[in-house]
Amino acid sequence: MKIQGEKIYLKKGLEEENYPLLLAWFHDLEVMRYIGWVKRGMALKNIGELKKFISELEGGIIFGIYSKQDIFIGYASFSDFREKEECEFGIFILDKNYQGKGIGRDVTRLMLEYGFGELNMKKIILSTSEFHENAISLYEKAGFKRTELIPNDRTIFRNGEWVLSGTVEMEITREEFYA
Repeated sequence: MKIQGEKIYLKKGLEEENYPLLLAWFHDLEVMRYIGWVKRGMALKNIGELKKFISELEGGIIFGIYSKQDIFIGYASFSDFREKEECEFGIFILDKNYQGKGIGRDVTRLMLEYGFGELNMKKIILSTSEFHENAISLYEKAGFKRTELIPNDRTIFRNGEWVLSGTVEMEITREEFYA
C-alpha cells in the first residue's frame, strides 16, 4: 500500500533493506537527540534486536517514508490504540538530508488523513520533547493542540550533553482536523 504526498510517499511496513539504515540512524545522536528512547535505541547491537525493538515500540501500523526518488528517509507510525477511537502518532525523518524541507508537514497530513479517514480514529495524540521547537511548530500548524507538559520525564542529547527534558503532550480530534 502506497500513499502519495507532495514531496514523498508512504509505504506500509518496512523493507528488509531499511533496517541497516535504521540501525545506523538510531546510533546517530544528531538524528535522535530529542527522542525519549534514544539511549535504548543506541544500545541496539544488530538487526535482530532492532526489529524486536521496533515491533515492541511501535506495536501498531508503520509506514516507511520515501522520497520521490525512492530513497528511504524514515518512518511514521500509529501505535497505542485505545478502544479503536484514539492512537498515538510518531514521525521520524531520520535522513539528515531531508530534515527541514517540509517533508514532516507532508507526512503528518498524510498520516492524519489515513488515521481519521481509513482507521476512523476520533483523536490522535503525540508527544515530543519540550526542546524540539521545530516539531512542536509543525504539529501546531497541522492542528494539534498542547494538552500537557510533563516536566523532566525524558533524557535527551542537547547542546553536546545529556539533559532532562519535559514532554509536551499534544492531540487533534477528527473534527478539528476536518474543520
